[in-house]
Amino acid sequence: MTALEIAKRRRAEKTAYAINSIEGVPVSEETRRMSSQWDNGEITLEQIKSELIKKYKALSLIRHRNF
Repeated sequence: MTALEIAKRRRAEKTAYAINSIEGVPVSEETRRMSSQWDNGEITLEQIKSELIKKYKALSLIRHRNF
């Protein structure tokens, strides 16, 4: 991965964080960690998506059991 590609990814990441901030949606540390890994080409967006879906499905199941 070139320095230019990494710079583009970091700009995309900052833009996404700004949009979340405007919408009042905090970005978790786990998501920030995975985004940083994506910036550096260590993982793919598909891997991030898969991990976040697993996490939030598990949280959803826990919340539904408590009702």
